[in-house]
Amino acid sequence: MAMEILTGKNIRTLIILSVSLAAGFAISRFAPEGLSGAGRVTLGIFTVAALLWTLEPFPLHVTSFIIVALEVVFLGRAGGPLGFSGNQYGIFLEPFFNPVVVLFLGGFTMANAVKRYGLDERISRMILRRVGSRPNTVLLGMMATTAFLSMWMSNTATTALMLAVALPLMRPFAPGEPFRKAIILGIPFAANIGGMGTPIGTPPNAIAMGILDSMGISISFTGWMIRGLPLVIALLFVSWFVLCRIFPAETDSIDVNIPDEEESLGVKSQFILYAFAAVIILWLTSSYHGIPSSIVALLPIILFFGLRILDDEDFKDLGWNILIIIGGGMSLGIAMKESGLSTWIVGLIPFEGIGLLSVLFIFAFSAAALTTFISNSATANLLIPIAVGIGTVQPMTSAVVIALAASAAMILPVSTPPNAIAYGSGQIDVKDMAKSGAIITIISIVAVTLFIFLLF
Repeated sequence: MAMEILTGKNIRTLIILSVSLAAGFAISRFAPEGLSGAGRVTLGIFTVAALLWTLEPFPLHVTSFIIVALEVVFLGRAGGPLGFSGNQYGIFLEPFFNPVVVLFLGGFTMANAVKRYGLDERISRMILRRVGSRPNTVLLGMMATTAFLSMWMSNTATTALMLAVALPLMRPFAPGEPFRKAIILGIPFAANIGGMGTPIGTPPNAIAMGILDSMGISISFTGWMIRGLPLVIALLFVSWFVLCRIFPAETDSIDVNIPDEEESLGVKSQFILYAFAAVIILWLTSSYHGIPSSIVALLPIILFFGLRILDDEDFKDLGWNILIIIGGGMSLGIAMKESGLSTWIVGLIPFEGIGLLSVLFIFAFSAAALTTFISNSATANLLIPIAVGIGTVQPMTSAVVIALAASAAMILPVSTPPNAIAYGSGQIDVKDMAKSGAIITIISIVAVTLFIFLLF
């Protein structure tokens, strides 16, 4: 049995975990002067989290459990560095059912229902029937469809769906037709961009909202869309233009060949669409009726599982790993705030001598650079707790900039799951993605930073 567990991969995992814990212990013992005992311990935990999130010896949600365990044992125990008593350590556990996590859970439920009953594919086909046959128009239609779906569904699932729709459209193209690459790249790029548009579009959005919520700063569903949707539209057109320029079509028309006739929607499918519309309307009008977005998110969970539209197997597939990652990041943010670590880190950097816009650019480029190599969730978890502690920058501004910039990294296959799926299709090379992705990433970072700075 021991031999079955101690495989080569698991040995590597144990080595990385041991090195990370040792590094965290060393940092906590030999941290610079001026940091409190609780801050030293938290810096050690932060070091462990950063190494595990970067090296990924195991799934990211496992790191979240390690973070909470270390926080409770070394910070939250009675008489520990934070001076807690009784069950006050619960503040490290509360983020795992934070209102933002509930909001995401409702989004996952709606996405699961739409996918299970094939409504996502019907929506994509309905839009593609109306885009005509000109290559550039078809590409724009596919990217717009992908971005729209990614605002409500997992961008990974959206990319997989849209690539399945796109591959048949490419059959008429000659093997060397450059525009094939434009289509394959346009889908993941649009999925990454679309996730910026809503709070449930991608985990960094939820992480930003959760950390801000812990500071008593709330962003409504509509408030996020006011910031994110204009950027989605603008960056979608920028990406489309860049791809059309770099990979121009050598043909005048594409045979979209989407069947006009489909089976009529069943009762359950119609009910899902009505419920989907009702939830979105309630989210967008929360300032009028006063019901929190997280409570509205319970509606599809109650309806779909209560009426047996979704079953227990669907419940198991609701993306619990993503929710745990979000909770772990917010829990680390609470520890950094309670221990004074975030304030201490910010104090090391002379932000007072740097203009507000320059500070935002630093964080935006840092977020995109990190996300090029590690997950955007890990990037948001690492940077946002530090950024919101800067006195010269409004916490909401810095958190939103980092969350949106973390979705803008599109240079390598490892940058995001949609990029990896597109690369896995075998239709593009790394250099194709890097060439167009670098241009779009830089433009996106500049656009995100300037838009949030100038308008909010």
